[in-house]
Amino acid sequence: MQTTRPRWKANHKETDMNRWMLATMACGLVTGLISSVISIGPTVSAQAPVQNTSRGIALYGDSAYEGFSQAAEDIYLGSEDLGRIIELPVRVGDRVQAGDVIAKLDDEIEKASMEIARIQASMVGEVHAAEASADMQRTRVQHLRRLSADQMAGSEELRRSEMELAIAEARVTTAKEQQQLRAAEAKRLQLQWERRTIRAPFDAVVAEKKIGVGATITPTDPEIVRLIRTDVLHGVFNVLANQAIAMRPGMKAEVYFRAARRTVDAVVDTVGPNINGESGTIEVRVRIENPNGDLRPGDRCTMRLVEGEPDAKPSVSRRPTPTSRTGASRW
Repeated sequence: MQTTRPRWKANHKETDMNRWMLATMACGLVTGLISSVISIGPTVSAQAPVQNTSRGIALYGDSAYEGFSQAAEDIYLGSEDLGRIIELPVRVGDRVQAGDVIAKLDDEIEKASMEIARIQASMVGEVHAAEASADMQRTRVQHLRRLSADQMAGSEELRRSEMELAIAEARVTTAKEQQQLRAAEAKRLQLQWERRTIRAPFDAVVAEKKIGVGATITPTDPEIVRLIRTDVLHGVFNVLANQAIAMRPGMKAEVYFRAARRTVDAVVDTVGPNINGESGTIEVRVRIENPNGDLRPGDRCTMRLVEGEPDAKPSVSRRPTPTSRTGASRW
């Protein structure tokens, strides 16, 4: 006789299995929700505006202006002379002082020409010969004058001798002038030879190398390296005209650098004389001292004026240098 299994037992096992699966799914959902909350929490708090203006804290609010930092000097250093580069001792990122050697061009011909001119400038034989001839002619004139006083020499002979003396003295003057001219030529050739050595015009950082050793300087591509001055930075901000009109050079300000996460002191350097017709803003530049080079140009900044009177010694605004399409001026 065939026996059948109780139906209720099978249903009981299936019910336990379903409950276990539901509990597992609910546990996974709760775990995922908690992980999402933990990961989202710091991001939301980091994006929340901070009103505290202490050092290292970003500046926000209606009185803050967005802009960027810029190097006080940004130039492409090149050479007016043509030639092949034989030395280029600097690398990108190197700090150089004013007068340091940046590059050297081949200078064998200029050096030889300078040596020849220096030797010519030191030659005094022509001057000595002219002076000796003048002394001899001067003695003759004196002798003829004594003879003419005793009526032992004719006046015509004396007049001819005096004319020869004047010519001899003129030859001395000509010889000395030639010597001065050769000395000046030697100095010119020396300056021309020194120009074959390219030196840094100010304290700067090497930002880019355009060419390398062995390359030739041409009239169409005279640039060698790009130098930027970082000990002083300029913060550039476009401020609404109705707010910028009240700003004056010398006013104190605070500038927050986003990449460096620092708030530093600054002074308003220049306020633009015109209003941008498209944006309705005026360009305001602030001067930021950066002696250690910790802050870098190009960083996004936020600026806020500090309440108080302008400085007693406002910074002197300098005439901006002409810029190229890349924003770097030519030297």
